[in-house]
Order: sequence, then structure tokens, then C-alpha cells
Amino acid sequence: MTGRLRILLVLLVAVGSWAGVRMIHRRKLNLSYSLLWIVLALVLMVFVLFPDTVAWLAAAVGIDLPLNALFTGFCFFALAMMFYLTCIVSRLNEQNRTLTQALALMDKRLRELEADEADK
Repeated sequence: MTGRLRILLVLLVAVGSWAGVRMIHRRKLNLSYSLLWIVLALVLMVFVLFPDTVAWLAAAVGIDLPLNALFTGFCFFALAMMFYLTCIVSRLNEQNRTLTQALALMDKRLRELEADEADK
């Protein structure tokens, strides 16, 4: 990896991390939802600063080319992120259903109270 490319990658990871932290600070991004992105940024920074780490990990796992190890790692990261987001969507869907049912019950009760008031 050339020096220019390494500097460019460090800058890209740093700017991306800074943007993520700013979004968390401005409360546009929840910290718990961004933990995987923070971990990814740290891993990328390690790989950029110490490129031999990728080759060592590839050899330790039994992958011939470091590029294939990176590709496999990013595929696993994408799957982990999709699973995490699916869990969040499922939880929010259940909360939405519960809130809708509670609202319907409260609306029914309000109509009954208004009907009782009108009868008096």
C-alpha cells in the first residue's frame, strides 16, 4: 500500500468517524444503533495503519489472499448489520402494534364516556 493511499484512507476513516460522532452528538443518530459502525471504523483504522494485519488474519484463517479475507469480513459485517437492524425493526413493529391497540382501547373508552355524558 502506497503512502498516499494510506493517508487518503486514514483521512476517509477519520472524516467518516467524525461525521458519525457529530450525528450522535446532535442526536440525529442513536448511540446504541451506531456501535457497529464505530467498531467497523476502529477495525478499518487498524487495517489501514497496519496492513500486515490483514495478511496475518488471512493466513491464520486459511484464506489465500488478504483481499478475499477483507471481502469475507465485510460480507459478515453486512450480515451482522442486517440482522441487528431486523431485530430493531421487529421490536419497533411490536411496540407500534401495542401502541395502536392501546390507542384503540382509549378511543373506545372516550367514546363511551362521551356517550354517557350526552345521555345525562
